[in-house]
Amino acid sequence: MIRALIVDDEPLAREELAALLDEAGTVEVVGEAGNGKEALLQARDLRPDVIFLDIDMPGLSGVDVSSLLPEPRPLLVFVTAHQQYALDAFDEAALDYLLKPVDPERLARTLSRIEALSPGEAEPPLERLACYQGNRVRLVSPADIDCAYVDLTGTQVRALGEELHCQFPLKTLEARLPLLRVHRQYLVNPDAIKAISPKDGGAEIETRHGALVPVSRRYLKQLRERYQLPF
Repeated sequence: MIRALIVDDEPLAREELAALLDEAGTVEVVGEAGNGKEALLQARDLRPDVIFLDIDMPGLSGVDVSSLLPEPRPLLVFVTAHQQYALDAFDEAALDYLLKPVDPERLARTLSRIEALSPGEAEPPLERLACYQGNRVRLVSPADIDCAYVDLTGTQVRALGEELHCQFPLKTLEARLPLLRVHRQYLVNPDAIKAISPKDGGAEIETRHGALVPVSRRYLKQLRERYQLPF
């Protein structure tokens, strides 16, 4: 079943879309939100596979909500009465764009796309991570990792003070290792954090082995809440 969150400031619109999704038989509506703030809270707590998101809402618009969603983001389908917002929707990497009133056949095509993209069972955590150092393959314990990041040559892992290469993308490492996303290009092991300092509107983490990891503004909030930071 596809787990869906419906976000629309019009109760009747939410009700009609929920009915269509229920008729489809492949969707479980796990939550509804009437504004952007509620949407962000429910997205965090419910972890839906997809959000059906109205664009034109008072306060936080659908585009605002999209930009504030933490990674990994659920799939996004914008639903609105305004054709002119289509470009904004696809600029936000939306999977699809539905016009109100939603046509059941058009919705069915959208759901087929979602089903094709939805992952199956989650892959198990990695007990060891295969990393490369020259011609050698190093099997690294997750507890020994300080951070992981991407650069022009691919994914790099800092472990026990050494820099190693890894063939997994960051998204896979985030899903299968106890690493915390702190930047679009960086993950950090929470157990390896030695100090956190404010920097350029975000922050900078120093790890136990001296690696310096940038924290972007987008991800600073979760660190602030987790560690009760004073900045």
